[in-house]
Amino acid sequence: MTFEIKPDAASVLFPNDVPADSRQALQMAMSQRDPANTGAASQKVDDAAARLFPNEGKTADPVESPAGGANPENVLFKADAIQFDAKPVETFISGFANSALADGDVDRALELNAAGESLVANFQEAGTGSGDVAEALAIVRERQGDTVAGPLSEERLAEEYDRGMNALLESYPDSATLNDDISKAQAFIRDLEKIAPGTIASLEATGAGSDPRLIRAAIKEAKRRGY
Repeated sequence: MTFEIKPDAASVLFPNDVPADSRQALQMAMSQRDPANTGAASQKVDDAAARLFPNEGKTADPVESPAGGANPENVLFKADAIQFDAKPVETFISGFANSALADGDVDRALELNAAGESLVANFQEAGTGSGDVAEALAIVRERQGDTVAGPLSEERLAEEYDRGMNALLESYPDSATLNDDISKAQAFIRDLEKIAPGTIASLEATGAGSDPRLIRAAIKEAKRRGY
């Protein structure tokens, strides 16, 4: 599974709905970065497009077509696989990837693409519910809206921290129990940081890391995974 980047970052991505001008956008970005080496840039764009838009020109899903060379075992036992709806992660990651692409930074777009793939693989392997992931990402997106006018001040971040801790304490018998649960959530987030670098910085910069809704979700998932 690979994320496809569209000009409209808010749209839901579909595997075979690749914008016609996507390859041209990549070509232009790379040519601007290295105008003296158009051939090399073109090859790099082709490589990037192959990863970002893997379904371009394809007419069938190989998993659905055994004659196309797919592993028969995957087809026969497809229903036994853990199903995870990757669309919420795709949409979220695509927003950042589109920004990188608009800035001509194809390498960054590919890095984001790889991070998104790793996150989906992690969630699927761990059995994380796609609904839970969608809710968590919605909270992060909401908090990112607070930074449209600029980064949050240190005072604002401190206020968010105090507000979040106070809200959480209302549902805990004591601070020691809360701190223990928060430690579990932090360990879980640190592991996500390993496969999707920048996760912690994003949570801190937007104040999302102090949002009690997101903290509760992280604690819930951390406990479910055995942290």
